[in-house]
Parts: sequence; structure tokens; C-alpha cells
Amino acid sequence: MLSPIDLIPEFLPIIGPLDDIVVVALALRYAARRIPPEALIEAWPAERRILARLAPATATHSTDTGAL
Repeated sequence: MLSPIDLIPEFLPIIGPLDDIVVVALALRYAARRIPPEALIEAWPAERRILARLAPATATHSTDTGAL
């Protein structure tokens, strides 16, 4: 469970916001690994090559509409 309390206070110049970025990146990585690649491909509104870069597991799945 995520806590609303920061690990590092925001008033510290560079490392303050850094803990927020790390938490978000880890949460997105966790979610991308749990969502089936087919669902990500179907819901992705942008170019497929961007999704393949963000979630490499989707690069190996083909769709009916064509290739990357």
C-alpha cells in the first residue's frame, strides 16, 4: 500500500521529488507486468512502437490490424 507521506520531503532540491518519481515508475512497471499484453495493445491509443518500448512484452504479440 502506498503511503501519502513522502519518504523524502519535497523541500529538498533534487532528491525530494525523486522518491515520487521512483514510486510511480515502480507502480507502472508492476501494473504493466500484471495486465495481459493483449489488453494493453487493445487499449493503447498512441503508436504501437511507443508501447513496445514501454512494455517490451507487447512487442512479441501480433494483432489482427498489422505489425508495429
